[in-house]
Amino acid sequence: MNGIRTVKEILKEESTDDIWIWDSIIKAKTINIISGDESSGKTTLMINLCKAISDEEDFLGCRTSKQKILYITSEMSARDISAVFEKIGLKDSDNVKVLELHDDPLSLLGYSVMNADLVIIDLFIQILINEGKDPNVYKDVNEVYGELRKGSSYRDKTIILVHHLNKLGEINGSVSIGGASDTRMILSMPEKRQSPERTLSIYGKNVEQKDIQISFDFSSRIMSLSQNNSDKQIDHELAYIIEQTVARGQISGSCQEVSAILKLSRFGRNPNSLKRYLNANVDALNENDIELVSERSSKERIIKLIHRKQ
Repeated sequence: MNGIRTVKEILKEESTDDIWIWDSIIKAKTINIISGDESSGKTTLMINLCKAISDEEDFLGCRTSKQKILYITSEMSARDISAVFEKIGLKDSDNVKVLELHDDPLSLLGYSVMNADLVIIDLFIQILINEGKDPNVYKDVNEVYGELRKGSSYRDKTIILVHHLNKLGEINGSVSIGGASDTRMILSMPEKRQSPERTLSIYGKNVEQKDIQISFDFSSRIMSLSQNNSDKQIDHELAYIIEQTVARGQISGSCQEVSAILKLSRFGRNPNSLKRYLNANVDALNENDIELVSERSSKERIIKLIHRKQ
């Protein structure tokens, strides 16, 4: 059968070197997803990333590799997207094409005729809806991902999907949406929405989990590394958890529920990540008169953060 090769043939014909579109974050010929709350700046972040990739500039402290880009938009018009590109100073404007998403979206993704290496789909939910698929149904999501994977693996395309978070700070819809993606990114913002600070949390099959602190200039639409960006993000998050627990007296619920209460999106995806984080910092919690209690209910594990008032 065509396409079937021995291990020796594959290793001989294909390079084993990883090609990164965005160094250590987005690998070539993969499917990736960025999620965030409404108005968190997902589209603006993607436009800034595309500008950096098109002009082969560093972005948020990581190198990029020049690619031909197709930006497929369903929320903003092609004109509005193009205006943002112009505003942030896109140099090679011929290298970025913009397409408005209408009916029959998967046929629009005729990768063999689209002269692009990187395809951004903003929003992914619109493709599911237009295809008559339910984002909460595993089978429906996997069928669409199967079509996208063909474009990624067989036609050498890198795909980034823009999506929403649900109320618990998790990727909206079936768990397969995040699970089928090679790199998952969550863009979160502080409770005060007018603040320019953002946090981009990175997860993935072949990437190191990390947080990047971002500063968003509303007037210029440019996103850049925050001056507060540091490898010690863990200390900032712990201070925030302690502050919120002291203010509230007690915070309890499942790991996802506590993550949502504290608006810590990066812990919402994995049900055990917040518990592990708190257990690793239990001494610091105790030093601040906060007791960590973990209990197993009939359905799930419940955690409690209790402030022992003086």
